[in-house]
Amino acid sequence: MIINRRTAIRQLAFLSASAAILPSCLGDRTKPDLVLNHFTVNSAGQRTLDALTATLIPTTDSPGARETGASLFIVKMLDDCSSKSDQDRFFNGLRLLDEASRKMTGATFVETTGAQREAILTALGDKKIPGEDLNFFYSTARKLTILSYSSSQYFLTKVQIYELVPGRWHGCVPVTQSQKSDS
Repeated sequence: MIINRRTAIRQLAFLSASAAILPSCLGDRTKPDLVLNHFTVNSAGQRTLDALTATLIPTTDSPGARETGASLFIVKMLDDCSSKSDQDRFFNGLRLLDEASRKMTGATFVETTGAQREAILTALGDKKIPGEDLNFFYSTARKLTILSYSSSQYFLTKVQIYELVPGRWHGCVPVTQSQKSDS
């Protein structure tokens, strides 16, 4: 069989393209690890943080914390604004959350139902589950979830309309009698 140069080059190009694409087709389809400047969050940790934020501020007729990206905000704030020791305590508390969930329900935090998650978080909030790192994790995650949601675009455009300082000037506002007597 005679093969000319043009056919050989075309077949070599198809073969090399196939070799380059094949690993992505056969690869792991799970969510990749989130790599930040000072630490890496694995997919299990991301799912746990998503479940935690969705339990703290659930989705109703308005978007919840999961839709506003609160879990990504938490890890970014930890990466940028926390010390190494606080980061270690946070991720140790994240691991301890799954252990506490297994003790209470027999399943990881992600595998539990919404009511079970609320019960676990209520016990954490009431400090009924011991563990300094676990309490640090919960208080930090709760605080950053609320900060993330209250500074999200949805909240600042639909719930509490944000106006830049100094705000609007109202030049023609009548002064009432009680305001006159105060000065």
